[in-house]
Amino acid sequence: MKNVVFYGGGSISQAIIEGLIASGFNKENIFYLDRNSTNNKKLKKLKIQSFKKNNNAKVDLFILAVKPKDAIDAYKEILDQHKNPKVISLVAGIRSKKYINFDKKIEFLRAMPNTSSKHGLGITAVFNSSFTKNNLKKVIIFLNKVGIVITVDKESKIDTFTGIIGSGPAYFFHLLKSYERKLLTISNGDKKIVNEVMSNLMKGVGMSIEKNTNLDNLITAVASKKGTTEAGLKYFKSNKLGNIFEKGLSAAIKRSKEISNEF
Repeated sequence: MKNVVFYGGGSISQAIIEGLIASGFNKENIFYLDRNSTNNKKLKKLKIQSFKKNNNAKVDLFILAVKPKDAIDAYKEILDQHKNPKVISLVAGIRSKKYINFDKKIEFLRAMPNTSSKHGLGITAVFNSSFTKNNLKKVIIFLNKVGIVITVDKESKIDTFTGIIGSGPAYFFHLLKSYERKLLTISNGDKKIVNEVMSNLMKGVGMSIEKNTNLDNLITAVASKKGTTEAGLKYFKSNKLGNIFEKGLSAAIKRSKEISNEF
């Protein structure tokens, strides 16, 4: 994939674009279309070109990244203005069938990335509708530049992925707010050192998981008998923190399915 156009330049597009640039992808081959002035300023700061000014460029891939209410109109615009486009939709909720019904010859797939793509640590679920085998490989190689790719065999699994992984970073940020409050009391309010501590904490957790995939073993390694860790874990268990968290994930998955039904 050489020339790529992001139809919509919001947060997820910006995250992917920054991840692509960091991976060595040539920014001169990245274009965008967006009416939002804030998004325009951010993308121009990254030296990404507006597709309006470069609409003669041969486009290898369109990435649809607008709000659900605008998705179908934007998709039809792509079909009207470009011959046999290859389209990836990052739009939550709208099923592949709705797009493909406009033109069954179009190569189309849905992908659901998360904002960690900005750091090359993204996780993207892909459900292929009509990309050829060869072009699907190219898309996966392209998305691998910003992280790992999971190919799902049923479109309904995109909803589960959206609720768990797409929203995942926000859940961890929410939990870290509790750490932040406690750490600020022992760091004399030094926010910079608190951020460094939380960052190292999360990096250490990630490295531990890479080396040992058994989470129970990792917990046991930290929690000594009658120690501070055990005390905290007992409190979490008695107050069913795990159940509450799982219910939160289920609520997010449910909402993702509801959005699908709305469109």
